[in-house]
Amino acid sequence: MLGEFLAVLTALLWAVSTILSARALRDMNPIRANMLRTLFSALTMPFISLALGEFNEISNIDPVSLLFVIVAAIIGFGLGDTFLFKSMTMIGVSRSYTIAYTYPLFTILIAVPTLRESLLPTHLLGAVAITLGVILVTSGESGDREGEAKNVNLWGVLAALANALLWAVGTVLVAVGLREMSATLANTLRFPLLFLFLLVLSKPKGKWNLNHKSLAAIALSGLLGMVIGGITFLLSVQMIGASRATALSATSPLWASIMSSLLLRERVTARLLSASTLVVLGVYVLTA
Repeated sequence: MLGEFLAVLTALLWAVSTILSARALRDMNPIRANMLRTLFSALTMPFISLALGEFNEISNIDPVSLLFVIVAAIIGFGLGDTFLFKSMTMIGVSRSYTIAYTYPLFTILIAVPTLRESLLPTHLLGAVAITLGVILVTSGESGDREGEAKNVNLWGVLAALANALLWAVGTVLVAVGLREMSATLANTLRFPLLFLFLLVLSKPKGKWNLNHKSLAAIALSGLLGMVIGGITFLLSVQMIGASRATALSATSPLWASIMSSLLLRERVTARLLSASTLVVLGVYVLTA
C-alpha cells in the first residue's frame, strides 16, 4: 500500500501548495509568485540530486532530451502555472484548480497522434465525465450569495483552460525528454533556467509589495508542490505504475476545494464538489 499512500500524499501536497500560492497571490502578481516559487525549488533540487548521486550522470545526458525537458518546464510550469495563478485570482482556487485538472484529457488528445499512444473506448467515457464537470464548475447556482454566478467570468475560465492545455503540452514534451534521463536530475537542471525565464517576465525592477508571510507561503508552496510532491509522485509511479499513480494523485482538486473552504473561506457548494468529483472520476477512467 506504500505506492497508493504516496500517490494520495502527492494529491494532498499539491493541494496544499496551491492554497499557499493563493495566499501569496494576495500580495504579488502571478508571474512573480511563480518566479519565486521556482527559485526556492531550484535552490533545493541540487541537494536532492547530490544525495541520490545523480550528478554523475550529467556527462551522459542527451542534449536533445535536455532541450525537451527545459521547453516542457517553460510551457508547463512557467506559462501554465502562471495562467493557473491568474485564474485563481479571478474565479477562486476551487473552480480554477478543478478546471486545470482537465489536462489529462488534453494530454491524451495530444499524445495519441504525436506519441502514437492507444485511444481506448473508455477514454470517451472519461472525456464525457470531465466535460460535465467543467460545465458544472463554470455554471452558477441559483441562490449563490452575492450573485456568485456572475463572478464566474469568462476570462478566469479561459485562463484555467489555457493552464490545462499548457500542462498537457508540457507533459507530452517531458515524456519524450525523460526517456533518456531521470526526472530528479531533469528538474535540477531545468528549474534554474525556468527561474531565469520567469525572472525576465516578472519585471523585477518594478515595485514589490511583498511581506514575510507571503514570501514564506510561496517558498513553502515550491518546496511542497514542486520538490517533495514531485518526488512522492515519481516514487508512486515506480511502485504502482503511472496509470494508478496519476488516478490517485488526481484527487487533488477535491482536497483543494475542502482546504480553500476551510483556510481561504471560499464558498464551496454542492455543485462545485460534484464538479470536482466528476473531473476526478473522468481522470481515473482516462488513466486506468
